[in-house]
Amino acid sequence: MIAVLSGSISSGSAAETEACPISDDIVITAEDAFFPYSGLYEGELRGFAVDIVSAAFEEAHCSVSFNIMPYNRCMREVAQGRQLGCFDTTGSEENRRNYIFHEVPLFYGKILIFAHPDNTEAFRPSFFFEKTYSVVRGYTYTDAFDADPAISKIEVDSDLQTLALAAKGRSDYAVVYEKVAAFHISNSPELISPEPVPVEELVRFDLYVSFSKMTPKRSEAVAGILDQGLETIRANGTYAEIERVWDDWLTRGLKNGQPAPFWGSPAELK
Repeated sequence: MIAVLSGSISSGSAAETEACPISDDIVITAEDAFFPYSGLYEGELRGFAVDIVSAAFEEAHCSVSFNIMPYNRCMREVAQGRQLGCFDTTGSEENRRNYIFHEVPLFYGKILIFAHPDNTEAFRPSFFFEKTYSVVRGYTYTDAFDADPAISKIEVDSDLQTLALAAKGRSDYAVVYEKVAAFHISNSPELISPEPVPVEELVRFDLYVSFSKMTPKRSEAVAGILDQGLETIRANGTYAEIERVWDDWLTRGLKNGQPAPFWGSPAELK
Protein backbone atom coordinates (compact mmCIF):
# COMPACT_ATOMS: atom_id res chain seq x y z
CA MET A 1 0.00 0.00 0.00
CA ILE A 2 1.33 3.41 -0.94
CA ALA A 3 0.05 6.69 0.47
CA VAL A 4 0.07 9.52 -2.03
CA LEU A 5 -0.90 13.11 -1.38
CA SER A 6 -3.52 14.39 -3.75
CA GLY A 7 -1.61 16.92 -5.51
CA SER A 8 -1.44 20.62 -5.17
CA ILE A 9 -0.38 23.47 -2.92
CA SER A 10 -3.63 25.20 -3.78
CA SER A 11 -5.58 22.28 -2.29
CA GLY A 12 -3.87 22.75 1.04
CA SER A 13 -4.37 26.51 0.89
CA ALA A 14 -8.08 26.13 0.22
CA ALA A 15 -8.44 23.81 3.19
CA GLU A 16 -6.67 26.35 5.41
CA THR A 17 -8.66 29.43 4.38
CA GLU A 18 -12.09 27.78 4.73
CA ALA A 19 -12.63 24.90 7.10
CA CYS A 20 -13.35 21.44 5.77
CA PRO A 21 -16.53 20.01 7.37
CA ILE A 22 -14.49 16.98 8.45
CA SER A 23 -11.58 17.74 10.76
CA ASP A 24 -9.57 14.52 10.41
CA ASP A 25 -7.77 13.24 7.33
CA ILE A 26 -9.76 11.97 4.36
CA VAL A 27 -8.06 8.94 2.81
CA ILE A 28 -9.60 7.17 -0.20
CA THR A 29 -8.25 4.17 -2.09
CA ALA A 30 -7.52 4.39 -5.82
CA GLU A 31 -7.17 1.29 -7.95
CA ASP A 32 -3.75 0.77 -9.44
CA ALA A 33 -4.47 -0.59 -12.94
CA PHE A 34 -7.32 1.38 -14.52
CA PHE A 35 -5.22 4.02 -16.21
CA PRO A 36 -5.94 6.58 -17.68
CA TYR A 37 -8.73 6.86 -15.11
CA SER A 38 -6.74 5.67 -12.09
CA GLY A 39 -3.48 3.76 -12.00
CA LEU A 40 0.25 3.68 -11.56
CA TYR A 41 1.96 5.32 -14.51
CA GLU A 42 5.74 5.52 -14.49
CA GLY A 43 5.65 4.71 -10.78
CA GLU A 44 3.21 7.46 -9.77
CA LEU A 45 -0.54 7.52 -9.16
CA ARG A 46 -2.09 9.34 -12.09
CA GLY A 47 -5.42 9.47 -13.87
CA PHE A 48 -8.42 11.49 -14.94
CA ALA A 49 -10.51 10.22 -12.01
CA VAL A 50 -7.66 10.94 -9.57
CA ASP A 51 -7.56 14.54 -10.78
CA ILE A 52 -11.34 14.89 -10.61
CA VAL A 53 -11.49 13.57 -7.04
CA SER A 54 -8.58 15.81 -6.01
CA ALA A 55 -10.12 18.91 -7.56
CA ALA A 56 -13.56 18.17 -6.10
CA PHE A 57 -12.28 17.89 -2.53
CA GLU A 58 -10.14 20.98 -3.04
CA GLU A 59 -13.21 22.97 -4.07
CA ALA A 60 -14.96 21.69 -0.94
CA HIS A 61 -11.99 23.04 1.12
CA CYS A 62 -10.77 19.58 2.08
CA SER A 63 -7.47 17.84 1.48
CA VAL A 64 -7.46 14.20 0.46
CA SER A 65 -4.81 11.52 0.20
CA PHE A 66 -4.88 8.20 -1.60
CA ASN A 67 -3.94 4.63 -0.90
CA ILE A 68 -3.22 2.52 -3.98
CA MET A 69 -4.04 -1.15 -4.43
CA PRO A 70 -5.52 -3.62 -6.91
CA TYR A 71 -9.24 -3.23 -7.58
CA ASN A 72 -10.37 -6.51 -6.03
CA ARG A 73 -8.48 -5.85 -2.81
CA CYS A 74 -9.63 -2.24 -2.81
CA MET A 75 -13.31 -3.23 -2.93
CA ARG A 76 -12.87 -6.04 -0.44
CA GLU A 77 -11.21 -3.77 2.11
CA VAL A 78 -13.94 -1.14 1.72
CA ALA A 79 -16.61 -3.81 2.22
CA GLN A 80 -14.83 -4.95 5.39
CA GLY A 81 -14.41 -1.40 6.70
CA ARG A 82 -10.61 -1.28 6.47
CA GLN A 83 -10.75 1.43 3.79
CA LEU A 84 -13.21 4.31 3.57
CA GLY A 85 -13.82 4.29 -0.18
CA CYS A 86 -12.57 2.91 -3.48
CA PHE A 87 -12.74 4.17 -7.05
CA ASP A 88 -13.58 3.62 -9.88
CA THR A 89 -16.73 1.51 -9.44
CA THR A 90 -19.98 1.21 -11.34
CA GLY A 91 -23.35 1.91 -9.80
CA SER A 92 -24.55 -1.64 -10.49
CA GLU A 93 -27.33 -3.12 -8.38
CA GLU A 94 -24.86 -5.42 -6.67
CA ASN A 95 -22.48 -2.58 -5.83
CA ARG A 96 -25.32 -0.45 -4.49
CA ARG A 97 -26.39 -3.29 -2.22
CA ASN A 98 -22.89 -3.51 -0.76
CA TYR A 99 -21.61 0.08 -0.66
CA ILE A 100 -22.66 3.69 -0.04
CA PHE A 101 -22.62 5.96 -3.11
CA HIS A 102 -22.43 9.68 -3.73
CA GLU A 103 -24.97 11.22 -6.14
CA VAL A 104 -22.86 12.98 -8.80
CA PRO A 105 -20.80 10.49 -10.85
CA LEU A 106 -17.07 11.04 -11.33
CA PHE A 107 -17.41 10.38 -15.07
CA TYR A 108 -19.08 8.06 -17.54
CA GLY A 109 -17.21 5.47 -19.54
CA LYS A 110 -18.05 3.41 -22.60
CA ILE A 111 -17.28 -0.30 -22.53
CA LEU A 112 -16.53 -1.51 -26.05
CA ILE A 113 -16.05 -4.95 -27.54
CA PHE A 114 -12.77 -5.16 -29.50
CA ALA A 115 -11.84 -7.73 -32.15
CA HIS A 116 -8.81 -8.67 -34.22
CA PRO A 117 -8.75 -6.39 -37.28
CA ASP A 118 -9.14 -9.40 -39.58
CA ASN A 119 -12.45 -10.22 -37.92
CA THR A 120 -14.74 -8.34 -40.30
CA GLU A 121 -17.94 -10.20 -39.43
CA ALA A 122 -20.65 -7.87 -38.10
CA PHE A 123 -21.24 -8.44 -34.40
CA ARG A 124 -24.50 -10.25 -33.58
CA PRO A 125 -26.15 -10.82 -30.16
CA SER A 126 -25.81 -14.58 -30.65
CA PHE A 127 -22.02 -14.11 -30.50
CA PHE A 128 -22.27 -13.71 -26.74
CA PHE A 129 -22.93 -17.45 -26.57
CA GLU A 130 -20.72 -18.53 -29.46
CA LYS A 131 -17.46 -16.61 -28.92
CA THR A 132 -14.86 -16.07 -26.21
CA TYR A 133 -14.32 -12.80 -24.34
CA SER A 134 -11.20 -11.69 -22.49
CA VAL A 135 -12.10 -9.69 -19.37
CA VAL A 136 -10.36 -8.42 -16.25
CA ARG A 137 -10.90 -10.65 -13.25
CA GLY A 138 -13.22 -9.01 -10.72
CA TYR A 139 -14.39 -6.14 -12.94
CA THR A 140 -18.11 -5.51 -13.39
CA TYR A 141 -19.32 -5.07 -16.96
CA THR A 142 -23.09 -5.54 -16.90
CA ASP A 143 -25.15 -7.65 -14.52
CA ALA A 144 -26.35 -9.80 -17.42
CA PHE A 145 -22.88 -10.27 -18.93
CA ASP A 146 -21.18 -10.94 -15.60
CA ALA A 147 -23.70 -13.45 -14.27
CA ASP A 148 -24.36 -15.48 -17.41
CA PRO A 149 -22.34 -18.74 -17.31
CA ALA A 150 -23.17 -19.34 -20.98
CA ILE A 151 -20.87 -16.47 -21.96
CA SER A 152 -17.33 -17.86 -22.24
CA LYS A 153 -14.99 -15.50 -20.39
CA ILE A 154 -11.20 -15.65 -20.26
CA GLU A 155 -10.24 -13.87 -17.04
CA VAL A 156 -6.89 -12.09 -16.82
CA ASP A 157 -5.30 -9.51 -14.54
CA SER A 158 -5.28 -6.37 -16.71
CA ASP A 159 -6.76 -4.71 -19.77
CA LEU A 160 -3.35 -4.85 -21.40
CA GLN A 161 -3.74 -8.63 -21.33
CA THR A 162 -7.33 -8.61 -22.58
CA LEU A 163 -6.32 -6.60 -25.65
CA ALA A 164 -3.19 -8.67 -26.25
CA LEU A 165 -5.26 -11.85 -26.24
CA ALA A 166 -7.61 -10.44 -28.87
CA ALA A 167 -4.67 -9.18 -30.94
CA LYS A 168 -3.07 -12.63 -30.89
CA GLY A 169 -6.34 -14.44 -31.61
CA ARG A 170 -6.37 -16.19 -28.24
CA SER A 171 -9.79 -14.71 -27.50
CA ASP A 172 -12.42 -13.72 -30.04
CA TYR A 173 -13.10 -10.42 -28.33
CA ALA A 174 -11.75 -8.15 -25.59
CA VAL A 175 -14.16 -6.16 -23.42
CA VAL A 176 -12.50 -2.86 -22.46
CA TYR A 177 -13.34 0.73 -21.55
CA GLU A 178 -12.77 2.96 -24.57
CA LYS A 179 -10.13 5.27 -23.08
CA VAL A 180 -8.33 2.43 -21.33
CA ALA A 181 -8.04 0.66 -24.67
CA ALA A 182 -6.81 3.85 -26.35
CA PHE A 183 -4.03 4.17 -23.78
CA HIS A 184 -2.83 0.56 -23.94
CA ILE A 185 -2.95 0.36 -27.74
CA SER A 186 -0.90 3.55 -28.03
CA ASN A 187 1.48 2.73 -25.17
CA SER A 188 2.18 -0.96 -25.88
CA PRO A 189 2.16 -1.53 -29.66
CA GLU A 190 4.76 -4.28 -29.31
CA LEU A 191 2.36 -6.34 -27.16
CA ILE A 192 -0.95 -5.38 -28.78
CA SER A 193 -0.35 -6.05 -32.45
CA PRO A 194 -2.15 -5.95 -34.76
CA GLU A 195 -4.29 -3.25 -33.17
CA PRO A 196 -7.75 -4.55 -32.15
CA VAL A 197 -10.71 -2.55 -33.39
CA PRO A 198 -14.03 -1.78 -31.65
CA VAL A 199 -16.97 -3.67 -33.16
CA GLU A 200 -19.75 -3.14 -30.62
CA GLU A 201 -20.64 -0.96 -27.63
CA LEU A 202 -21.57 -3.11 -24.65
CA VAL A 203 -22.72 -0.40 -22.25
CA ARG A 204 -22.13 3.11 -20.95
CA PHE A 205 -21.61 3.41 -17.22
CA ASP A 206 -21.41 6.20 -14.69
CA LEU A 207 -18.50 5.54 -12.32
CA TYR A 208 -18.18 6.50 -8.67
CA VAL A 209 -16.34 6.19 -5.39
CA SER A 210 -17.86 3.32 -3.40
CA PHE A 211 -17.89 4.04 0.34
CA SER A 212 -17.98 1.56 3.20
CA LYS A 213 -21.24 0.56 4.87
CA MET A 214 -19.22 -0.41 7.93
CA THR A 215 -18.71 3.29 8.75
CA PRO A 216 -22.02 4.75 7.52
CA LYS A 217 -21.88 8.18 9.19
CA ARG A 218 -18.38 8.96 7.98
CA SER A 219 -19.02 7.47 4.54
CA GLU A 220 -22.17 9.52 4.05
CA ALA A 221 -20.44 12.68 5.28
CA VAL A 222 -17.47 12.27 2.91
CA ALA A 223 -19.78 11.30 0.04
CA GLY A 224 -21.72 14.53 0.62
CA ILE A 225 -18.54 16.61 0.56
CA LEU A 226 -17.48 14.91 -2.67
CA ASP A 227 -20.87 15.68 -4.25
CA GLN A 228 -20.53 19.32 -3.26
CA GLY A 229 -17.11 19.54 -4.85
CA LEU A 230 -18.14 17.70 -8.01
CA GLU A 231 -21.08 20.05 -8.52
CA THR A 232 -18.76 23.03 -8.11
CA ILE A 233 -16.08 21.90 -10.55
CA ARG A 234 -18.71 21.01 -13.15
CA ALA A 235 -20.21 24.49 -12.81
CA ASN A 236 -16.99 26.54 -12.79
CA GLY A 237 -15.26 24.87 -15.75
CA THR A 238 -12.57 22.99 -13.81
CA TYR A 239 -14.04 19.61 -14.73
CA ALA A 240 -14.14 20.46 -18.44
CA GLU A 241 -10.55 21.72 -18.36
CA ILE A 242 -9.24 18.56 -16.69
CA GLU A 243 -11.13 16.49 -19.25
CA ARG A 244 -9.70 18.54 -22.13
CA VAL A 245 -6.15 18.13 -20.89
CA TRP A 246 -6.49 14.35 -20.55
CA ASP A 247 -8.11 13.98 -23.98
CA ASP A 248 -5.30 16.03 -25.51
CA TRP A 249 -2.67 13.88 -23.79
CA LEU A 250 -4.27 10.63 -24.98
CA THR A 251 -4.50 11.81 -28.58
CA ARG A 252 -1.19 13.70 -28.86
CA GLY A 253 0.87 14.03 -25.70
CA LEU A 254 1.36 10.34 -25.02
CA LYS A 255 2.78 9.70 -28.49
CA ASN A 256 5.03 12.74 -28.13
CA GLY A 257 6.49 11.53 -24.85
CA GLN A 258 4.86 14.14 -22.64
CA PRO A 259 4.30 13.26 -18.96
CA ALA A 260 0.79 12.34 -17.88
CA PRO A 261 -1.33 15.25 -16.62
CA PHE A 262 -1.48 15.87 -12.89
CA TRP A 263 -3.93 18.14 -11.10
CA GLY A 264 -2.38 21.30 -9.72
CA SER A 265 -3.57 24.86 -9.93
CA PRO A 266 -5.83 25.82 -12.86
CA ALA A 267 -2.90 27.68 -14.39
CA GLU A 268 -0.88 24.46 -14.56
CA LEU A 269 -3.58 22.81 -16.67
CA LYS A 270 -3.44 25.37 -19.46
